[in-house]
Amino acid sequence: MIKEMTIGLLSIVVLAGCGSENNSTKKNNLTQTSAFDKSSIDIIFRSMEKFPTNVQVSIAKIEDGQVYYYGALHSNSAINAVDNYSNTFMIGSISKVFTSTLLAQMVLDNKITLDESIGNQLPYTLKNNINMSYKQLANHTSGVTRDTNVAPANESKYNTYHELNMTDIEKYLKHDLKLEHEQGTHHYSNLGMNILGYMMTEIENKSYETLLQERILNKLGMDNTTTIREQVQPTLIPALMENDDSLPVAYDSAGGIHSSVEDLYKFALASFGDEPEYLLTQEETVKIDNTESLGLGWFINTDVNAYFHGGATQGYRSIMILDKENHNGIIVLSNVPLEGNIGDIHHLGFTLMEEIYK
Repeated sequence: MIKEMTIGLLSIVVLAGCGSENNSTKKNNLTQTSAFDKSSIDIIFRSMEKFPTNVQVSIAKIEDGQVYYYGALHSNSAINAVDNYSNTFMIGSISKVFTSTLLAQMVLDNKITLDESIGNQLPYTLKNNINMSYKQLANHTSGVTRDTNVAPANESKYNTYHELNMTDIEKYLKHDLKLEHEQGTHHYSNLGMNILGYMMTEIENKSYETLLQERILNKLGMDNTTTIREQVQPTLIPALMENDDSLPVAYDSAGGIHSSVEDLYKFALASFGDEPEYLLTQEETVKIDNTESLGLGWFINTDVNAYFHGGATQGYRSIMILDKENHNGIIVLSNVPLEGNIGDIHHLGFTLMEEIYK
C-alpha cells in the first residue's frame, strides 16, 4: 500500500523530466552504507546529476524510529558523498507545519478556537467585513489568494522582514483583503499562512521567532533551527543565486524557517508521538480528493495515513514525508536553485520512501 501511495504522490507533483534522456558524464563517488544500498544510491545519483554544480542534498531516512543520514554534493566532475546532516537549509513551506503546531497549542490552551473568526481577536474590522477562521487559514480554505502583495519597505534586503512586518499585514487586512476563491474549498495560500502567523503574534504579543523557540524548538532540542539567518550562518548551505545577498523575503510563518535534517528528525519523532498538539495537526479537516486531505498544515494521504509537506523558496527545495503508524519517514533538504523543478526533490523523497518498504 505504501508503494501505491508513493506512486500516486509522484504523479501529483508532476515529475517534469523524470523520464528524459540523461547525458551526464559525472563520476559516481557515492558510497553504499548499511541503510543506503545500491538501489538507494542509484536513486540519489540520478537525481543529483540533473542539478547544477554545487547543489547539495541532505537526507534523513527514518526506519522504525531510527535515523540514518546521507549527503551528496554535485561537484565539477563528480557526485560526491558529504557529511551535511547538521548543516542548515531553508526549509520553505515545511515551516507551515510548525506554524500549524503553534496554532494547535493555542487552541489547546483555550486562547482561541479553530472555527472562530480571526476578527474576534482584532481591534479593527477586516476589509469588507470578511470572516475567516483559524482552521481555514491553516488548511488553505480561507478563500484568500495564493501569494501576497504585502511587501517590506526594502524588498531587496533578505533580513528586513524576519519577524513579519505587522504594520504591513495589518494594513492589508484593513484595506486590501479580498477573497479570490469560495471559502471552504481548497486553494493553497501562502498569504493565508502569513495571516495566521500574524494573528498568533498579535494574540501572544511575541515575535514569531520567540513563539517558535519557546513553544517548539527549545522543548525538542532543535538548537540549529531558526528564522534568523545570521544565527545559523556558520552551518548554512548557501542558496545558489547570482547574488546571495539579494534573496527575496520569505515570510517566517509561511516559509522562513532554516533547519537541518538532524533537527527535523527530532520534530518527526514528536510527530510520531501522542502529544495533543501534534495529534491535532494530524486530524483531517478537509478532503482534496479520494486519497488526499489536509489536517492543519499537513497534507495527508488517506490510504495509508501518511503525512507530508514540501517546500520551495528561491534557492532551496525540500520534502518531509512521515508514516506515523510504522515510524518511517524521509526528509530531504537541498539548495536546488529557483530554476530547478520542485518535482525533482519531491521525486527523490517519495522514491526513497518507497525503498523503505521493498
